Amino acid sequence: MVPFQQLLDDAFPPSTDMALMRSVSQAVALASDVMENEPFLKSLIGTDIRGHIRRAAVLFSVHEGCKSGDLPFASEMTRMPLGGGHWVELRSGQFRAHVCRTDGPVAFPEETPTRQDQRLSNQLELFDKDPVVVPFRVPLPQEMYAWLTFGAHGSDLTHLCWAMPEAGRNSWLARTNVLSRLGPIEVAPVDVPAPGLVLRFRDHIEEALRKNEHDSDLDIKS
Repeated sequence: MVPFQQLLDDAFPPSTDMALMRSVSQAVALASDVMENEPFLKSLIGTDIRGHIRRAAVLFSVHEGCKSGDLPFASEMTRMPLGGGHWVELRSGQFRAHVCRTDGPVAFPEETPTRQDQRLSNQLELFDKDPVVVPFRVPLPQEMYAWLTFGAHGSDLTHLCWAMPEAGRNSWLARTNVLSRLGPIEVAPVDVPAPGLVLRFRDHIEEALRKNEHDSDLDIKS
């Protein structure tokens, strides 16, 4: 039986690490640029949504990278099944993955009903109690679930990991630290976001705000 770690690394291999790191690092820089140059984000209310702007930038950048072919994953931006937000779903091999912010490379994201539901794809009730030792006679799930976790301090990316959570508890079935796998020599400085990218991201944010306002109006009228 192929170990979970090998399955995760086969789906999100080292050959994609550099492009992924640059995509997420550029997103962090992009969010910082927008937050520094948009007057409304300098208010107290703006400070409250800065984390949401950074998350939106990462989702936008990774999705754009997949569409352009820089990242070899299938990507779809859709509304979450629970709640009013949106997410980007990545697919590769037997895995589908969502992007989440975490406080550190081994930390779990903030729990939500939607995330908990998705983790059920990694249900191991039919397996051994020890997830590392899996009986050969028991088939793996046809579809498995992972997170792409990231964190940032200011305009600097602090961590970036592929991680496969166990369904019933906060433990990892497999986890890959992308920045560690890259190594410090290969991590190059990130270019300042191009003006065209900044404009597309601002348009993306404005469109998302309009959609959210429209959906809220529909909820009030219904």
